[in-house]
Amino acid sequence: MLADRRQRMKRNPSELANKTFDLAIVGGGILGAGIARDAALRGLSVALVEKGDFASGTSSRSTKLVHGGLRYLEHLSLGLVAESCRERGILLDMAPHLVKPLSFLLPAYDGDRRSLGMLRLGTTIYDWLTPRRHSATPRHRTLSADEAIADEPSLPREHLQGAVLFYDCQMDDARLCLETVLDACRHGAACVNYCEVTGFRRTRDRVEALQVVDQVTGESFDVKAKCFVNATGPWVERVGRLASRDSSPISLNPTKGVHLVVPRINQKHGIYFQSKRDRRMIFLLPWGDDSLLGTTDTQFTQPVDAVSTDASDVAYLLGQLRELAPSRAITARDIITTFAGVRALIRSDQRRPSRRSREERIVVSCENCLTVAGGKYTTFRAISEKVVRRVYRILGRKPAKCRTSVTPLPNQQFAASGIQIAASPKVHESDIILACTSEMAIMLEDVMRRRTQLALSRHGGIEVATQISHLMANQLDWDETTRSNQLDEYLDMRAGPTANG
Repeated sequence: MLADRRQRMKRNPSELANKTFDLAIVGGGILGAGIARDAALRGLSVALVEKGDFASGTSSRSTKLVHGGLRYLEHLSLGLVAESCRERGILLDMAPHLVKPLSFLLPAYDGDRRSLGMLRLGTTIYDWLTPRRHSATPRHRTLSADEAIADEPSLPREHLQGAVLFYDCQMDDARLCLETVLDACRHGAACVNYCEVTGFRRTRDRVEALQVVDQVTGESFDVKAKCFVNATGPWVERVGRLASRDSSPISLNPTKGVHLVVPRINQKHGIYFQSKRDRRMIFLLPWGDDSLLGTTDTQFTQPVDAVSTDASDVAYLLGQLRELAPSRAITARDIITTFAGVRALIRSDQRRPSRRSREERIVVSCENCLTVAGGKYTTFRAISEKVVRRVYRILGRKPAKCRTSVTPLPNQQFAASGIQIAASPKVHESDIILACTSEMAIMLEDVMRRRTQLALSRHGGIEVATQISHLMANQLDWDETTRSNQLDEYLDMRAGPTANG
């Protein structure tokens, strides 16, 4: 049985051809993955194609949080926060191996825009919006200045009013997306990475098929379906123009978010602190043996594939860190690695990127094609449920009951064996073999960044990458030229003026 299950999860583009699916999804980020799993669990026949690897865009470049969105209370987005808090509890139960509770300190200093009293009021409302509270995320409480310093000694004591302690969750965003895809496959979906949609075959106002090119073999084929969903995140406008022959049905106003992995600063909690420069809220999170600092939120007008961390992003975040923890002299040379992603925010009149809505939009782009964009990672399951309900409407069928809120996501990682490659994150030889044989990893970056968290750790450099490239070569029959090219491409991707390791 296990062998059969693993066989279904091998990369197999031939599954997509010579068949008409109920639903074909473009995009293998968390929204596309969630839609595929929901639809497959309800019994629909599902195809999904992704031009790169699963979660290779924004879905592996988030702040790694499943959270209600405390700061959105300032924008009066009560519905979004309430939905996010509810989904946080569902995801905790659905994938406890990937979504774990995390305590946060919210410090307040004299002169901060948000006083300690305001923070207490905000977290009280935050608690109130979670009537069915999960036992892993208890209600907030207030700490004195001395208690806060005892927990997090890096905080400056001078002018500290106190802090609020509250709870949200941390996740492995890439694996949550990947394992959602794999569970969709387990329930009959045909999901294939490295397959790019180059066009849509149409008859009047109906789409008949996707025109797809396999990026691995170069072969072209059609994927036929009765209904289509464009869930390509920041690429939604580009794909939308292919489908509509005109303009995209959804217009985006994307922003860039940059994160830094730095030597460990946190002792016990995540720290959610106020920028004294622009009043934004910044996270400093425990991340294995290190800390994760982010994020920026700046207007992004370049091609999505060109997103990267630049010197101004690094300077901004390190400046924020110096204000939070002046006793810790972190410089650009200390940065372990960085990553940048693009948020697919719906176009609005808000000039400040951080004030733009995080709510989703689902629109009919032609008679049998839906486009979905926006939303938060935390709410992907709820958004997917809404999309699949619309799919049933297009198919003219009575919707089957959604099962994703009560169906656990199986843990894909089996008992470790073989050589231990790294201790934090914990990675063994068996994890690499599993990634190649049962998780559709075909590039070195797939394993370093998304099947494991090695690329976002101090073990992401040339020594470990070389070791893994040899293991992958044995599994995927790479010759020495291919292995060397894979290693060079990965190191070029990870390299930068601030990357060490």
